Amino acid sequence: MKKILRIGEFSNINNISIRTLRFYDQIGLLHPYQIDPETNYRYYHLNQSSIVDAIQYLRQLDFSLEDIKDILSDKSSPHLHQLIEERYQELLREKEALEHRIAEIDAFRSGALLYTERKTSKVLEIAEMPERTIWTFDLSQNIYQMTKEEYELHLRYLKQEIFSYNPFYEHFGKVGSLMQAEDFKQQRWISTQFALLHNPYLQSPSVKEVTLEAGPYAVSYCTSFEEEVERLPLFFKLLQEKGLKPVGPYICEVIHEQPNLSEQERDMFIKMQVAIKT
Repeated sequence: MKKILRIGEFSNINNISIRTLRFYDQIGLLHPYQIDPETNYRYYHLNQSSIVDAIQYLRQLDFSLEDIKDILSDKSSPHLHQLIEERYQELLREKEALEHRIAEIDAFRSGALLYTERKTSKVLEIAEMPERTIWTFDLSQNIYQMTKEEYELHLRYLKQEIFSYNPFYEHFGKVGSLMQAEDFKQQRWISTQFALLHNPYLQSPSVKEVTLEAGPYAVSYCTSFEEEVERLPLFFKLLQEKGLKPVGPYICEVIHEQPNLSEQERDMFIKMQVAIKT
């Protein structure tokens, strides 16, 4: 059995390129076992394979080569445990971010599917909803009296507020609204609160948490902000005709947004909803 291997042989049995082995030698991470002084051939000992295995394993965990050198240099170093703990915490943060992205793509997928299924539906549905937390942002103007441009400008204010406290916030969109229960019951059609219904992990003194109770909700759909404004009186009338009593705030939930490049403006598919007592 050969114990001393040429660099090419050592490369082949360890699934590592010759170029990488030469680089590891240059940075002092893994030196050849010996170098022939006449031919300058590099040789590695078979036992050095364990070092390659460890380097490949730690690289898989995204440790830097500098950190790997520290880890493999001294088992008793207190710095070793610090490096491992720091990487562990970093991976947990990456996991949380990945789970958030998965939740976002799932919401986008389900929103697109719901849009396809319900975009022409005008019926009133009754749906059981779980308890939900939403995040609201107060406005100085009634949303339902805003022009498209005023509405878009107020969204910019919200976006600036979010990013001033959350500089790495990944997604801004699907901003709905909340109408207080008494305003809805009196058919005043006043809303001075933006509402975010998809957990945005926000930190901001201007964004408040509101809990929506679980239970039956009256639900209808519309395909634009303008249509929602027109449909609100009809939505309320349908509740009365079916003997349904609103018992909570009215929520405009933006389910799907997919603006068209040729139209150059916001496009929304909206889920109109209010908690009811039958």
